[in-house]
This record gives sequence, structure tokens and C-alpha cells, in this order.
Amino acid sequence: MHLHRGMRVAAHVVPDLLRDLAGLAGVAAISTGAWMAWPPAGFMVGGALVLAGVLLSVRQDAPPPSADGDG
Repeated sequence: MHLHRGMRVAAHVVPDLLRDLAGLAGVAAISTGAWMAWPPAGFMVGGALVLAGVLLSVRQDAPPPSADGDG
């Protein structure tokens, strides 16, 4: 009985985890490539990509604005 519940939870968690890991691998590859061209650029590009991801995440989680313009 508990095994089926665990499999259902894993079925919901694993795709999100794989998507996040693929995103992190992409950020690492891009920032490593920038670092190979000019070492400080790797930190700048990596930081910008992480910041963009956080801002998009916050924007996605924010409630939609109300229709009456109060917020």
C-alpha cells in the first residue's frame, strides 16, 4: 500500500527534478564556456542566469493582478 503512494509521489517529483537538473547543467555549461573565454565573465554570466531564473520563478509564483487595479 505504501509502495503505491511512494510511486505516485515519485511520478510527480522526478520530472520536476530532472527539469531543474537540466537547467542547472545548462547554466554550468554556459558559465563555464564564458569562463574559458575570460574568467570573470564566467561569474558574471552564471550569476545573471541564476538571477534570471529566480526572478522568473518569483514571477510565476506571484498571484495574478486583480481586475480592479488594486494590486
